[in-house]
Amino acid sequence: MKKYICSLTLLFLSSLSLFAQLGSTGFYRFRNVQNTGDYISMANEKFNYYTIIGKAAGGLSKLLFDNTNAVNRAFEVTGRYLQTDIHMVADPDCIDLGSIIYAKKRNDDSQSYEYNLIGQGTSLLTLVTGYYDGKVKLTFKNRYIKIEKASGEGAASKYTAEIEIKAEGNPIANLGTRYFVDDNGTFAVNSSNSAENAKWYIEPVEYFNVLPEVEFGGKYYTTMYVPFAFTLGDNVSNAYAITGIGEDGLLEKEMVAANGETVPAGTPVLLECSSNVASECKLIPVDEPLFTAPDATVTDAGAPAASTATNYTGANLLKGSYYCNQDGNMTFSTPSGTSSFNANNFTAPTNPQKYVIGITESGKLGFVKAEGTAMPANKAWLEYTGTEELWLPFEEEAKPGDVTGDGNVDMADALAIVEIILGQAVEGDEHDYNFKAANVNEDEEGKITIADVVALLSKYLLPVPSEETTDGPSATFMIDPGI
Repeated sequence: MKKYICSLTLLFLSSLSLFAQLGSTGFYRFRNVQNTGDYISMANEKFNYYTIIGKAAGGLSKLLFDNTNAVNRAFEVTGRYLQTDIHMVADPDCIDLGSIIYAKKRNDDSQSYEYNLIGQGTSLLTLVTGYYDGKVKLTFKNRYIKIEKASGEGAASKYTAEIEIKAEGNPIANLGTRYFVDDNGTFAVNSSNSAENAKWYIEPVEYFNVLPEVEFGGKYYTTMYVPFAFTLGDNVSNAYAITGIGEDGLLEKEMVAANGETVPAGTPVLLECSSNVASECKLIPVDEPLFTAPDATVTDAGAPAASTATNYTGANLLKGSYYCNQDGNMTFSTPSGTSSFNANNFTAPTNPQKYVIGITESGKLGFVKAEGTAMPANKAWLEYTGTEELWLPFEEEAKPGDVTGDGNVDMADALAIVEIILGQAVEGDEHDYNFKAANVNEDEEGKITIADVVALLSKYLLPVPSEETTDGPSATFMIDPGI
């Protein structure tokens, strides 16, 4: 039952969004009015009904009798769960994928502002429906959050988000109405909505950005795993799946999408970019995200149905997680204060070893052993039990003119181009020349001609006259095509 408050949060987020463009379903982010650099981000899913009611409040019976201490205790632990599951992040470039929420309108009524909020592989309705101790079903009232406009117009509109914490159809204590606030960089709930930190701006998400992690061969690479489909936009060239691992550690890849095409929802991919600046690498979210639906047959802890859904049908060895789970132990004292209980669901990497994108020991682009105690959220990795270096078949881009591949551009490269022109060297022979680098003038036809020799000599080998000597005679370098 990790559900309850986590979902409340989600609710709040997306309903806010709805009000940025009233009546619309779509992707949104929520920014605090008082702390204007802070966005709400789903960081975890540790929230647990059983802990809050059974261990923190001392059991359902105390809440049934509206025991003040039990109610206060329940709220205290609820707040701590909230602060673990929901973070406030400074994210002007929109690269924190936990901050992107899909708000789905409940019905077509133009005056209805009830939405299911979907994000990070779960949904509001999944989170707020569950059981306590396998007996009492806790279906919370107002599962669709209530958003009210506070002031302003258009993009400057400010909204409050409230939820009534009360069981529907079961005699449980009404914990009251609470508002979502940003408590100086920490997510919290409050009984009042009068302060500016209880008000929110709503920002529709037309695109988000990706920050590349590794440079290789003049390109930039990272991995991504999100529950919604996305189209590759500016400066994001290709998305790949890893389909196999050869005996020598060579990773077999398959293109999932090229620039302008769409990566299916729930597909972990390797991204290739032409820039290493996040704000220049754009991805466009598409359609409703995948999410885990509640399992009505489970009564022991209100657990949702397990889901590894993806609409990508190809082979793919990449895996990922929507949460990092790096908060470690979360221990609370009991109601009596005489002992403590652990509410932790921390998950550290275990065997098989995890591998993440990086540069291998031999200097190739590949996947290297992960360090630390938790895998990053919304990133992809490989699991591998072998000992081979895991490398990708991407080549370093040769410097134009470095035909011999020795790292220098000199007369040996000019002579190599002449050999290519005369047919004395062909691709794949014992010379092992780089024919792409031989196209020094980079003409569109890609033909290697005497013009490439002239370009190499003038660009790399001949002295460039200084401004002081421009009045003197100029030197000309003549190439005899009949060499």
